[in-house]
Amino acid sequence: MKKNLVKFFGLLTLSLSLVMTGCNGKKKPEEPSAPVVSESTESGSYEEEEYESYAAPVAEVKPGMTGVMISGWYYLPVTLKDGSVTMEGNFEAIVGTEVDVFGSYDPNDENGGAEMMKDVVVDGQKKNFIHIEYDGEEYWVRDYAVAVNADAAIVSSEKSDTYLYTKPDLSNMGSRIVPGNTIVAVFRDGPENGKFEKIRYYVPDGKTYTVNGYLPSGKVDADNNKVLAVQCINKYNSLVGKGGVDEAVLDELIENASMLGISMDY
Repeated sequence: MKKNLVKFFGLLTLSLSLVMTGCNGKKKPEEPSAPVVSESTESGSYEEEEYESYAAPVAEVKPGMTGVMISGWYYLPVTLKDGSVTMEGNFEAIVGTEVDVFGSYDPNDENGGAEMMKDVVVDGQKKNFIHIEYDGEEYWVRDYAVAVNADAAIVSSEKSDTYLYTKPDLSNMGSRIVPGNTIVAVFRDGPENGKFEKIRYYVPDGKTYTVNGYLPSGKVDADNNKVLAVQCINKYNSLVGKGGVDEAVLDELIENASMLGISMDY
């Protein structure tokens, strides 16, 4: 069992890396120090003497929140010839990936207090972006693509329908069904009654996009291993769709997903 788990995580890293590219940051060159002016004790006049300048350390800004990618790409800002800034896609995000978000949590802000760059013109349209850190590198992501102050989870009911609720009580069942094994973001500021979880997920059908609502707590599983297993299954489906993939890799993905309690039959 332990050996298979090790194989699983090694394979997952290998599989997911097929769609990711690295991004190396550049260190800003240091500016030369200005000479320090001191007063001479002998003549009372001022002289210019060169001393090594010790600037006060600047506190590094760190991300203050956790977020979950539910769709989208990681972007980097690009300055155009006219001085304006746009965004260029770097690589696609894996649904369910947890990232660090810059900003301070604000429950009254629609984006949770995340650091924003608004009205950036991309492909002729104004779009909003949120500042995040992933794998030690800073990026910007679309505001709809990340759920701020949230954790990744899956809908745990594989064999039965799970209805989304419009409010956190049993009398407000909606008509939308969330399929089993769907990766969702679970907000940390959800209902305090312990019976429901406040969730968000993305439907890539070209018309629905971001979905918000509530699920009974028993229908949500935040086990990180199971989230990874579903990511493997999603990768499996993506590879099968492209064709020409080593069958041994596909079989291993299925085996390890099953070992973690996730069936391909959904």
